Parts: sequence; structure tokens; C-alpha cells
Amino acid sequence: MPGAQVLTEVGNMQFMLTATTGAKIVVWREDEMFHAHAPGSPLAPQVCQAVDLFEVIAELAGLDLEVAEQSVEAVSLATRAQETLGD
Repeated sequence: MPGAQVLTEVGNMQFMLTATTGAKIVVWREDEMFHAHAPGSPLAPQVCQAVDLFEVIAELAGLDLEVAEQSVEAVSLATRAQETLGD
């Protein structure tokens, strides 16, 4: 598992992931859908199913899924978020 990843509770079942790129991503779950966004971003949160959360995290964190180490990090962050949020 890559280093420098942090899962911090920031509110009512909202967690902040910190990727090795330094990007911070807030993730939460509403019913069966996951929501993720970069704090301070003017863009609306991205909404996805659990199976796609790693792709959303990779995009928001600036991770390249074509690079094995970065792909593993995205999957690891998504898995930790899903486990913490109850999927």
C-alpha cells in the first residue's frame, strides 16, 4: 500500500483522503452512491457507484491509472473509503 495516504473523518460520515500527490478528496456515501470532491473546488461533487470510485479518486487526485503504482494507490484509497463508509 502506498505511503502518505490519510483517511480523516471531517464530518457526518465524510472522510478526507490525502493522496501521495498531496491532493485532498472528501468522500461520502448517500444510499448506494459515493460522492467525492476536492475541497474548495467550484465543481460539483462527482457521483459514482462503488465499482467506479477508484477512477473518480484517480481523476481528482491527479493519479495516472496507466502507471501501476498510481493505479494501485487509487484502488487502495477507494477500498479504504468503501470499507470505512460501509460498502
